[in-house]
Amino acid sequence: MPGRIEPFVAQDHLILLDAEGAAAPLLRSVDAWRRVNRSSDGRVIGFSRPQIAEDLHPDKWEMHPSGDEFLHLIEGELEVVLDRPGEDARLTLTQGGAVVVPRGVWHRLLLRQPSALMFVTPGGGTRMRPVDADA
Repeated sequence: MPGRIEPFVAQDHLILLDAEGAAAPLLRSVDAWRRVNRSSDGRVIGFSRPQIAEDLHPDKWEMHPSGDEFLHLIEGELEVVLDRPGEDARLTLTQGGAVVVPRGVWHRLLLRQPSALMFVTPGGGTRMRPVDADA
């Protein structure tokens, strides 16, 4: 018999999905992100409402070596920048748009309008590097 079922505010949580099919809502915190980054076989679903550029760490590239990342823009506008040999590929997402960033591709998000974003990201192993390291 499952434990008590309670509603929660999705934007305030990360939902960790493990390989066995369990879903654990984690209150968004540094400790929750640590737990997600220690998991090696699951996925995390999260929501964010970036309002200013810094909400999306535009000064850092990120990469997920454990799997593809799904991004769905619920509202607003943002640009997905993919680090490709020779030049960056830039994809504009508007309300309802989505993209799958392949495993191992360095990417970053640039805010064009205040937005609401849902992401499904592989647990564990996310890597970050500063944009200025490319210079």
